Amino acid sequence: MFRLIQLRAQHGEPRIGIDPDGYGSEHAALARYRETPAAYFGIGRFDAEGRLAEIIMDTVCSPTAYCPRTAVVVHAETFQRLCDTCSFGLEVLTLPELALHLGVVVRMAPVLAPSGRHAAPDEAYSASNRIAREFATHVDDPVWRMELCAELSRTPSAVNGLLIGVGALSHREVLDHYPALCALGTQLPGVVHEDLVRATRRPLSPAGVTALRLGM
Repeated sequence: MFRLIQLRAQHGEPRIGIDPDGYGSEHAALARYRETPAAYFGIGRFDAEGRLAEIIMDTVCSPTAYCPRTAVVVHAETFQRLCDTCSFGLEVLTLPELALHLGVVVRMAPVLAPSGRHAAPDEAYSASNRIAREFATHVDDPVWRMELCAELSRTPSAVNGLLIGVGALSHREVLDHYPALCALGTQLPGVVHEDLVRATRRPLSPAGVTALRLGM
């Protein structure tokens, strides 16, 4: 289930507002969102139990600024989407930083190519997908873990793939892979490790679950 969501700061902390109307597909929710983009932050995907599992952020820079460029970050206080130009000199959060701040996976919405089809995903999105897809079958491989950490150093936004991959493990798989998971937890790049440690204060969030499963 998909719903439109708002993201605002309240006393310095992010607060997520959820529109009551539900949509059966991401495409339908995005179509509704793009009718009034200034009113919402993006789309929320909810799991079968009604919990927010993922936030899908639109690719267009803040609609209030009438900027057509592609958003790459959000303002650290207002959470407005911003492109490289509009964000110059401002305090901002990258998508991985926002995801860890909220405790929910955040990704960009698909970009429509001129033909109307979805454009090819960028490098970060591809890396995130690959990490999520390979995680369960490769986490025991120390070479793969080293490559994963190198990828996270090069492409920090690929941390979404880590959150998805770890979160998708069953309880049995967590037990089976626990030594490798703990080893990975000690190998992660410093910034990612620090953000995940902070996320343990929200143990039921995707980032908090990831941190605990990595032995933090």
